Amino acid sequence: MLGDEMPWLVPLFFGSIAIWLFPKVVESFAKDRSERLLMALRWLPFTLLAVILSLRMSSILGHDTDHLEVVSYLQADSSLTDRLHILFAGDGIVEWMLLPLTYLFAWNGQGMKGTWKDEHMQKFKRTVALMLLVSATLFFDDSAYIAPESFPLTQIPSPSVDMWVAITLLLVEILVISGLMSMYGPSKGVEAYRDRKFLPASPLVLTGFAYLAMAFMDSSVFDSAWWADPYQDDKVAMMWMWIFVAFNLHVFGRPIRDIDSKLGVGDGRSRALAFSIGASLGVLIIVTSWLMHQQDAPDATAIRSAFWLVGWISVMMAMVLLLPLLGFDDGARPELDWARWALLFGPMILFVMHPYSPFLLLGSWFALIATMVLPWMLEREANTLPVWQVVALSAGMIAVFSVTLLSGQGMVIAVPLGGMFATLSSMMMLRHAAA
Repeated sequence: MLGDEMPWLVPLFFGSIAIWLFPKVVESFAKDRSERLLMALRWLPFTLLAVILSLRMSSILGHDTDHLEVVSYLQADSSLTDRLHILFAGDGIVEWMLLPLTYLFAWNGQGMKGTWKDEHMQKFKRTVALMLLVSATLFFDDSAYIAPESFPLTQIPSPSVDMWVAITLLLVEILVISGLMSMYGPSKGVEAYRDRKFLPASPLVLTGFAYLAMAFMDSSVFDSAWWADPYQDDKVAMMWMWIFVAFNLHVFGRPIRDIDSKLGVGDGRSRALAFSIGASLGVLIIVTSWLMHQQDAPDATAIRSAFWLVGWISVMMAMVLLLPLLGFDDGARPELDWARWALLFGPMILFVMHPYSPFLLLGSWFALIATMVLPWMLEREANTLPVWQVVALSAGMIAVFSVTLLSGQGMVIAVPLGGMFATLSSMMMLRHAAA
């Protein structure tokens, strides 16, 4: 029966993803034994997810009464249309979201061997594996297969496919994958940004984020009521965390990689690193604490919870000592990479353990801006930032934070305002690096 097979398939799927957190080791091990073994390991996550999808499809279309979604939503005389709605909009929607990313392991840069470096492809796989593992761990709904004790006593109103939701999901996939491609693909340097007026992402991508910002404002995600139980709709919440990661890759990830190469030989890098990490943690504590306190999330312990979250971010930053072992040692400023990665991915990773980690988003954007600015101010060979630009960036942070607090809308206003400020800040730094 399906329920007997799924307990094995789900952990196998997680394991097939987890090994790709160390792609260099996996590929070296497999190549020493057989090219077929390497190919099998690349295709394993996609194959396992395809099997899981096929089993779910068989249960829903075949009206298997041992399947939770069938018992919850479908009657014996349900039409094919009803069953297709459950298949694509039911509890297993996450499987369709993850399928394109699992395909990227098997893709392996085919057709781009002459332009992609091996180390960049390995980092690309590591990032995809990280996103998949975090997402699948949080909301892979195996209860639909292996928890018959959770069957409802009465039928639940069935979900249906909404055209605009489908468009949003497709757009999210495009933005995430294009962000990964942009982050690790071949680079022409800062000069390439001149052609698009130093926009940190293409106008088409920015239009996509503008659409998602409008959807965000209408979705009730992160409004005051949502914080009573942030896991009440964890699939939607994690989808928005994907959007924030995609935004970070486009607006911060790739621009930082190109900007850092213009800093010079690096006299004063240790001082810049220390100030960057210190400023980042300070900004995170202040911004996150105030936002959580304003929305009473979770309650009177908001300040303590904020310190707990920032503490975990600091632990991630401390792992900078492991950079050479993990392969993050080929950039212009490798010692800052992990600190920035903690800011880029930290809120999504911590969402698995702490439901209020999205409150870190605004502070992490401010901190990323600080890590872009401080090396230009503190390293001796760097082209020093003009005073007006430092003042403008500082005033912009204060203005966005003040408007957010005074509006009383918390995260609903913090995310779009912070996103616009982050984009403009990245544009300013790109212009300065190209000067």
